[in-house]
Amino acid sequence: YVVAQLGLNNVYYYAFDYMLETMFLEPLLLFMLYYYLLKIDADRRNLLNISSQNGDVSASFNTCTNIQSAENCKEFSETIHGDGNFDLRNINNKLVLKSIRIKLHDRDVRILTYIQNTLHMVSTKEEMLFLIKKLNGLVRLKVDSFKKSCEYLNVEYVEANYNISENDPYLAGLVDTDGTIVYNYAGNRIECNLEFENNKYTSKLNLDNVIPHYKPSVAFRESHKSITFKFQSVKGMVFLYDYFMKNRLYSDFKFYRVSKIKRFIEVRDYKNEAKNSTEFKIYSDFILD
Repeated sequence: YVVAQLGLNNVYYYAFDYMLETMFLEPLLLFMLYYYLLKIDADRRNLLNISSQNGDVSASFNTCTNIQSAENCKEFSETIHGDGNFDLRNINNKLVLKSIRIKLHDRDVRILTYIQNTLHMVSTKEEMLFLIKKLNGLVRLKVDSFKKSCEYLNVEYVEANYNISENDPYLAGLVDTDGTIVYNYAGNRIECNLEFENNKYTSKLNLDNVIPHYKPSVAFRESHKSITFKFQSVKGMVFLYDYFMKNRLYSDFKFYRVSKIKRFIEVRDYKNEAKNSTEFKIYSDFILD
């Protein structure tokens, strides 16, 4: 995002400050995250195995409990659907589920903090079994590895419903970990985009009903072997806003972009005003924010 910002606003020299700030902010955030997690965990157990590479923060859970509510299970399963995975190892010719991992950008550390505050670490096979049972029937994209995890724990796999219901938080979880909220200058709109590898699981995903009155456009990109879901109509922006107000994103910068939609609807027509007009200045200031 820093590179893109420099490309769009190369006359603003403070962009270089943003770039340098990002470079030095990452190790600081990692230190702060690890420090606070240790403070929260009174027993000083390794709650999360944290590592950073290319601006990504990955966290490994040996697994978690305290997810008695269905809502907590949903939120956790959504986050895994991003760059997370079920870590299965072949040990002595036997498949073993070692950990469950979540990977995000370092700007989204708040998501890991939220998960930490909701879920607690466990380390036994019995507790791992508890978690897998809770997630069973909710995993839609990381299916192959989840099936193997079920097999390892002798749990009968339950297929999830791929028709996502109205205002289900599942979409918010996908956007948190794998989606984008962007301003489209040519279309003069704020939109929400998702892109996944095209396979037999992602192709079954139906997001038509999750945001009332707003269906995404679905397309296949042969060059990337991917499938895209795009909420990108001007009329649908208000419905996008309403959905994310009910299902708050834990990625602060994405939620900030969503929160600006209502104000954007008020000023978007100023784009066509004279360049030296007050209205165009209001529009320009809004876009540069």
